[in-house]
This record gives sequence, structure tokens and C-alpha cells, in this order.
Amino acid sequence: MSRRGFTILIAGAGQLGSRYLQGLVKCGLPLAIHVQDCCAESLDRAQQRWKEMASTGFSHDVSFQSSLELVPRELDMAIVATTADVRSKVVGEIANHAGVRFWVLEKVLAQSEAGLDELISHVGSGSKAWVNTPRRMMPWYRQIKAQLGLNRPLTLKVSGGEWGLACNAVHFLDLCAWWTGETLQSIRTDRLNPSWINSKRKGFQEVSGTLEAEFSGGSRASLRAGEGEAFLPLEVSDRHKSWQIEEVEGVARCSDGIEIRGRMPYQSEMSAALVEAILGSGQCDLPSLEDSIALHRVFIRSMLVHWKRAGNPTATFVPIT
Repeated sequence: MSRRGFTILIAGAGQLGSRYLQGLVKCGLPLAIHVQDCCAESLDRAQQRWKEMASTGFSHDVSFQSSLELVPRELDMAIVATTADVRSKVVGEIANHAGVRFWVLEKVLAQSEAGLDELISHVGSGSKAWVNTPRRMMPWYRQIKAQLGLNRPLTLKVSGGEWGLACNAVHFLDLCAWWTGETLQSIRTDRLNPSWINSKRKGFQEVSGTLEAEFSGGSRASLRAGEGEAFLPLEVSDRHKSWQIEEVEGVARCSDGIEIRGRMPYQSEMSAALVEAILGSGQCDLPSLEDSIALHRVFIRSMLVHWKRAGNPTATFVPIT
């Protein structure tokens, strides 16, 4: 801890990075926060969002930098909220610049298996790292898990419109792994549409259709995205009963009549508790980097095969974020 408090780096001041920053306003530990991004527009937006929250009475030291060279050489935590195409590169730059005790990395972790390997190498064995698939730390989802009462193997179904299957599938694959304690074994992509489309985020690609995943204990996940379709409740079931989870409405209903009401908190509402847990105990409810990379590896490998079949036979990475 520095003289002014725990030293935190937020690398990437875009939409998600600035939401992390907003949430840290409410952190009960003294923080010296450094926000770094090479884009001046992103830094300006992050600074404006900080000002919107900083009038709440909490006080931390915050600085905004375009260069990593202006960031301290010792960091208690680095939060990497960049896009997937540069994540391993940015983690490497941070690791070369500073000693880092703890890492929180956004997903998708990387666009290739080589990128995943680079992340492991950059983080090294002397630091702890977690990946932000946050349903694991949401109070409502923790209540649901405690009361699921289902026998393995489970079946998870997610279906809706343009919800970003390629960039968001990892959230639901991790959810199934968390619920079951199983590891992801294989993914079928033959029911995905053969053509990819431009993502809402410039320079990245998306895909629709159905992705099917199988886990080590026989549990399965079916994730579907289709143009113009309504987003249906998540459904998780065994052979005897099922749950439907309405994330927008904030209610989980079991076929036996049980209801659990709650809500999906924003990232800005979860950041403070996450940072306090990690800095206070060296632990948190997110999956470890090691566990998340094992899941990512199966996912990235399968999506790259599909991307190659879509007319990119020599591709070495899949352009998702």
C-alpha cells in the first residue's frame, strides 16, 4: 500500500473501464487510482464519469494518463478493461513496467490460444488473477445457485436476438461451469450460421445461430442468437424440474413454485466490493485466471475453426471482443 492508499491501475478507459472507475468511488479502502488509455476521448469520458460520482463524499486520489510510463512501478491491482485483440499485449506491457500483486481481467481474454498462453506467461506465478464473469459474485445469482436443487447433469438454454453470442457466450459457459462444478469439454459450432457479421463495435465480428457445449459431467449448454428474436428467460433443468430466470424482470421461477427475486447489478455497483475483497483477503468470487483460461481455450479453439470455415482458412485468431 502506498502512502496515499492502495495503488490501482485501470487499463482501458472505455465504457467498461469507466464503469469500474465509477464504482471505486464507493470503495471503503483508501485508493490511489491511475486510469490509463492512449485515447484522449476515452480518458475525458472516464474523467467526466468520475466527477459525476465523486460528489458523493468518498475521497480517493485519481489521475488520468495517456502513457503507461506515468504509472507507478508497484501496483496493488491492475484492472485490464481493454478489448480482446490487445489484452495480452497490454498485460505484458503492464507486467514489464510494474510489479502487480493482483489482476482482474475482462473477457473475452484473447482471440487465440497463443494469446491465452501469453497471458499466463505475463501474469506469472507471483501474482493472483481473476476473470470478470460476474454472475458468480452477484447476490441474486448466488441465491439461485444455493436453491437450484437440481441433479447433474444439467441443461442450460439461452435464446434471444442480437445479444452478441460470440463476445458474450463465455458468461453463460462460465455460469454452467459454476453451477455444476464441471469443466467445459467441447463445443459444437455446426449449427452456427456460416456467415459472420460486423459487430456493433468497429473492427470485430459476430455470429448468430446455435452454439452447443458439453461439460465433463454430461451437463450441456445451448446458446442461440437470432436476428429479430425476443430474448427469452434463461432455462436450466434436470430430468425432474426446471428453472426460468428472467434477468430483466429480476425473477427466477422454479417449476415447483419457488420464486427468487433479485436484480442484475451494473459493473459500477460491483467494483467496490470486488476490490475490497481482493485487497482485504486476497480472494474473490470470480473464477481464477487458470480456470477461465481452460474454458476460454475450448471456446476460442472451436470459434476459430468456424471462422476459418467462413472463408478465412489461414486465420490464426478469431476477431471477437
